[in-house]
Amino acid sequence: MKIGYRAWLFLGVLSFGLVAPVRAQIAVPPNPGKVTKRSLGENGGSGASTGASAVTPQSRTVVVQHLAVTPVEAWANLEGKTMQARLLAFSAPAEGETGPVEIIREGKVRFLVSGRREPVSYPLEQLGEAERTKIAAIAKAAAQGSPK
Repeated sequence: MKIGYRAWLFLGVLSFGLVAPVRAQIAVPPNPGKVTKRSLGENGGSGASTGASAVTPQSRTVVVQHLAVTPVEAWANLEGKTMQARLLAFSAPAEGETGPVEIIREGKVRFLVSGRREPVSYPLEQLGEAERTKIAAIAKAAAQGSPK
């Protein structure tokens, strides 16, 4: 019987112990077929105590208000792309109080873009020249306080 090169190589690997036999170990639970529940203890077994025995989630209504200083209109950037949005104030005095309305903060303005729920901060320097001029005029008037 003639043995080929591959067969010799295979036999050589086996004879030198380069291939170890693989044995699988199967873990068997101590009580197969029986299900038990573990107690997690107080506070879910986390080891931390909050002092409250049971916390029930409560729903609450949160009202988020934005002070829009313009109606929805088109705002263009330096590339000529436009967005339909309202210009928002960053801060304003509480109702019934007087004080300045902040339109520009750290070189940015805020918009409430149509179709979105959250305001977007946008760098003033990336807006078109006409938009920057308009916002500067609005900011100047708003710095003197909200209208009565």
